[in-house]
Amino acid sequence: MTRLLSALILALAAAGHSVLAAEPPPRNVAEVASATFVRGCAAHVGALDKLREKMQPGGELYLPRLPDQAARPFLQGRQGEAYIRDEAGVTLAIVPADEQCAVFVRRVSSSALNAQVEKDLKTAVGRYFTVQAGGRETKGPLTSRFIDLVPTASYRDELVGRHGGEPSGLRVIVTTSESANPDLQAIITIGLRQP
Repeated sequence: MTRLLSALILALAAAGHSVLAAEPPPRNVAEVASATFVRGCAAHVGALDKLREKMQPGGELYLPRLPDQAARPFLQGRQGEAYIRDEAGVTLAIVPADEQCAVFVRRVSSSALNAQVEKDLKTAVGRYFTVQAGGRETKGPLTSRFIDLVPTASYRDELVGRHGGEPSGLRVIVTTSESANPDLQAIITIGLRQP
C-alpha cells in the first residue's frame, strides 16, 4: 500500500507542479486558497517534508510562518507549522506526525471555493485522475463536499501492474460554513479515499 500511495503522490506532484506553475497568479480569495491547497497539500500528499522545505524563505512556495502562539488554532494542539497568506486570509497548516496538511480560509464564498478547487484539481491532475463528486454531508451549519481523485483507466492499469492491487485514490474534503465562525469559513484537506 505504501508503494501504491507513493505512485499516486508522484503523479499528483508532477501533474500539479507543471500545470499550475504556468497559470497566472490568483486574483481572488477562492483562487488563492485553491492554488495554495493544490500546489501545497495536494501536490505533497505523503511528502510533507518536501512541502515544508518549499515553504521556507527562498523556497518555491514560500509563505511567512506564523509564530507558534498564532499557529495553535490551526494545529489544534498538535505539533506542526502554519504559514499564512495574510492578504487573502489563507493559512496552510502542516501536522507531520498525523501526515496532515490543510488550508484554512477566513472569508470566502462556499460556491466559489468549491468550483475553484474542482477546476484546479481537474487542470492539475486530470491526466492521471478522474476528478469526480464524492458526495456531500451537512452537520449543522457545516457542509462538507467530497471530491474523489480516482486513477484513470490507463494510470490505474499502470499502478495495478506495478504494485499489484487496486489503487484506492484520494479524497479532497472542502468543509464550508457561511455562519459557524465569522473568522473561518472553509477548511480544505486531502487523504486516502476509503474503499
